[in-house]
Amino acid sequence: MADARALPEGRSLENAAVAGEHLDVAVFRPASCQIRAILFVLAGKNRNSTTYRDDSIPLARHECSLVFAPEFPVSRFSTQQYQRGGFPASLQTTPAATYMRPLEQWARAISGEPHVPIILVGHSAGAQYLERVEAYAPGEEIMTVIMNPSSYVEPETETAVPYGFRNWPEAASLPDLRRYLSRNIAVILGAEDTETSSATEHIPAATEQGRNRLERGQWAYAQGREQAEKLNVPFGWTITLVPATGHVASKMLASAELQEAVETAIRSASLR
Repeated sequence: MADARALPEGRSLENAAVAGEHLDVAVFRPASCQIRAILFVLAGKNRNSTTYRDDSIPLARHECSLVFAPEFPVSRFSTQQYQRGGFPASLQTTPAATYMRPLEQWARAISGEPHVPIILVGHSAGAQYLERVEAYAPGEEIMTVIMNPSSYVEPETETAVPYGFRNWPEAASLPDLRRYLSRNIAVILGAEDTETSSATEHIPAATEQGRNRLERGQWAYAQGREQAEKLNVPFGWTITLVPATGHVASKMLASAELQEAVETAIRSASLR
């Protein structure tokens, strides 16, 4: 863990040592305001964390929030490690989804902000990563924003990990499924994100969720609501569409829908 110190205002690049890995983290600190939240922004399949950091700056300034965009380079983190979170886990490799909690602790330490709420935001591959974080390895975050992923963790025990909860440790499977359904997950979808995703067209568990990302998001939300009613647990998910927007990270990060979700979460946290 890092020692608390003043992060510079504006853009910077930090290095986090977590779970035996060293990760570069693109950071932004807005000027002349009291920090209200920490935003973790997870990049898409190109792992271009610096671009995602930069595209999040208007949101960070509006909400007076720190941005941390950790880089998971393709050379070290395969699709199985990033998009699938490293699940099913192997004895040789630590699941990358389990890095999120120590990253949150590192961000609090290095920024000297031990009490502000943490919000996770992911688009495309980054949203798939955060899906696995929320299902299998949640941290201290008060809300996770899932934008335009190609697949979801289905809220049931018939589909195997990493697309469901079958083969999850038997003693923990149902409690973790209940927890997953009650988590504050904001599904924000581009209303025009309707192209078929070539990355998932040969994965039956993903294609069964819908023909495209928009359909899959709507399907996953409906499945979650149905399961929450069946299991009699509070349903914490919401769903919102961003009009006239497809699979474009910069537009999703600049959307009024994301800003509203973040503002609502920060205000809710301040009332607790």
